[in-house]
Amino acid sequence: MQVMTEKHGEMSCEIAASEKPDQYSGILLYKIFEIGTIAGPSVEAVRAQFQAICDMTDAGGMVRHGVIMLGYHNEAFSGDVLLVDGEILGEWSSDDEEWCHFTQIDDTEITLSAPSPWMLHDTIADWLKSRNGSADSTEASL
Repeated sequence: MQVMTEKHGEMSCEIAASEKPDQYSGILLYKIFEIGTIAGPSVEAVRAQFQAICDMTDAGGMVRHGVIMLGYHNEAFSGDVLLVDGEILGEWSSDDEEWCHFTQIDDTEITLSAPSPWMLHDTIADWLKSRNGSADSTEASL
């Protein structure tokens, strides 16, 4: 049952009550495209998580497939990579040839590479799916 929709620019979060008591979910949308799912014990918790994600995108982050890449839309062209629930996965950077590389947290070797940030974002999402054995990397919960 949908409780409310939060909006921030072109992003929105459709918050709904779960069948479980004291559990709410939020479907993250950019325009009409689903970009992730968050969850929490209250509407306020889901709203706060959505606001934190919006703050990161306002600062240059990009959200797709339930994954946030910080430093995407600013001059940094590098930054942390995290799930929409806040779990840090690692970091990414761009080299002199504009290839982008992801290094998993607590690792020293590059985990994944791609010829653009957009393609790296897709590659990280695919890596998460295979690592978790999940069909959907957009789901995250508190």
